[in-house]
Amino acid sequence: MQAVLQPAPRASPWLHSQSFDLTLIVGVLAIALALGAIASASPQLFVGVLVADFWLLAYPHVASTFTRVAFDRQSIRRYWFLLFGLPPIVLAATAGLTWQGGIIALNTLYFTWQSWHYSRQSYGIARAYNRRAGSPHGRDRLSDVVIYAFPIWGLVYRSSQGNHEFYGMPLHCPQAPSLLATALGIFSFSALFLWLHRAYKNRTRTRSINTGHTLFVLSHVLITLTSYVLIDDITRGWLFINIWHNAQYLLFVWAANARRFRGGVQPEHRFISRLSQPQHVLAYSLVCFGLGALIYTGLGAILDRSTWEVLPLVLVVHMAVNFHHYLVDTVIWRSPRIQKPPATTPAP
Repeated sequence: MQAVLQPAPRASPWLHSQSFDLTLIVGVLAIALALGAIASASPQLFVGVLVADFWLLAYPHVASTFTRVAFDRQSIRRYWFLLFGLPPIVLAATAGLTWQGGIIALNTLYFTWQSWHYSRQSYGIARAYNRRAGSPHGRDRLSDVVIYAFPIWGLVYRSSQGNHEFYGMPLHCPQAPSLLATALGIFSFSALFLWLHRAYKNRTRTRSINTGHTLFVLSHVLITLTSYVLIDDITRGWLFINIWHNAQYLLFVWAANARRFRGGVQPEHRFISRLSQPQHVLAYSLVCFGLGALIYTGLGAILDRSTWEVLPLVLVVHMAVNFHHYLVDTVIWRSPRIQKPPATTPAP
C-alpha cells in the first residue's frame, strides 16, 4: 500500500455536487418551510413536528459533531479536553447560571446563543462556498453583512414585539424601539439589494455566477425572515429555523467528512473514513441517529423526565449538552486540519 498525492479540487460553484448541494440548500429549505407550516396549523401538529424534529434531526445533528472529534484515536487524543474536560465545566456553569438567574436566565441564554449559532453556521457555509469557488480565504464582506444583518434585525424585531415567553417559559427580551427595528430592516434589505446588484453585474460581465453561494445566502435570508419576522409567535417561528439548521448541519458535516476522506478508507481513521464513503451514507445516517438516541435516551433514563420535581435539572443538563455542542463547533470548524483534507491518502 503506497501513499499517493491527493490533487487539490478544481474551483466549483458546488461544495460536493450539484444534486447534493441543491438538496442541502433548496431541499432543506423546502422541508423546513413545509414542516413549519404544518406545525403552525394546530397545537397537536406542532407537538408532532417538534418531536420528529428532535428525534430525527436535532439529536442526530448533535451526535454528528462527534464524527469530527471522537471516531478515531487520533481525534480523541487531539480533542480530549473537548470530550472529557469541557462537559463538566459547561454543566457546572449552566447549573450556576440557573441557580443565580433562574429559568429565565437559562432560557434567554439558550435562545440568544442558538440564534448566534445559526448565524455562525450560515457564515461558515457561505465562506466554504466562496473557497470552493476559488477565493483563497472565502471572505466576502458584503455577503457577511447580509448574513448577519437579517438575524440581528430579527432579534431586535422580536424585542420590539415584547415577547416574554419561549416554549411557555419566561424569556428576558428587552423592549426595543419599533423605530430601531424598522431601521435595521431597511438596512438589511439595502444590503441584500446591493449584494444582488453586484451578483447581477458579475453575471453580466463574466457570464458566470457562484450559484451555490448565491442560493445559500438567499435561503438564509428567507428562513431568517420567516422565523423572526413573518411568523408572529416566537416559539413557532423558532421551529422553522431549527429544522432548517439541524437538517443542514447533518448534510454539511457528512459532506465535510466525505471531502476529508475522498481518497478512500484510511487505516488510521478506519471507521469514520469507511463510514464517510458515498456508498455508506445510509450507514452514516443510522450511526448518527443511533448515537443521538443513545445519548438523549440515556439522559432521560438518568434524570427520570417523568418526574416533574427534577424539571430544572432536566433543563440544565439538556441545555448544557447544547452549549457544549456550540463550543465544540466553535473549535473544530476553525481548525485548519479539519477544514482541509489531508495532503496524502492511502491508495488501496
